[in-house]
Amino acid sequence: SFGVFVADPSLCAGESDNVPFLQEVKSAYEQLTSKGLDGPDDVDRGIVGIVLMVFVLSAVTPSRVERFLEQVYRTTKTGGKVCFRDYGLYDMSMLRFPAAARKSSARSENPVFVRGEGTIARFFSVEATKESFESAGFSTVELRYCTVFNHNRKTGQKLKRVFVHGVFEKPNVL
Repeated sequence: SFGVFVADPSLCAGESDNVPFLQEVKSAYEQLTSKGLDGPDDVDRGIVGIVLMVFVLSAVTPSRVERFLEQVYRTTKTGGKVCFRDYGLYDMSMLRFPAAARKSSARSENPVFVRGEGTIARFFSVEATKESFESAGFSTVELRYCTVFNHNRKTGQKLKRVFVHGVFEKPNVL
């Protein structure tokens, strides 16, 4: 069996709050971002076989990343995998941010920017990504930069996108 966690229910824009699926997503989100997984109605530990984290970690406040990954680790079963993709350093969208939008130090391995509407955008290096996941207990199966060139046919613009792609596994602990 496997489970899928959506870390931010606001990604389901336009859905009614009365939709049962959205309520389940919001419940999972609240459990993963709350003070911890210690109550009687917690997400079962060690039952999730696959966690899909596509552009999720970049939306998690930097101060919460460690706890967030530890919670993902606890809910993942032994041998379970985390499939990760997020924004990489020097992605086109990172280069478009004005200097005033940068909220992390110039030496930060994962720069943080604040968009006009107040949401954060983070950009990852493979080294910092590996360190974050391995600190939470995962082992690295695959980790690399993925460069994609998008071509806007209407404007003729060629856009260079940089992503960090990774697969992490919860190892057998004896």
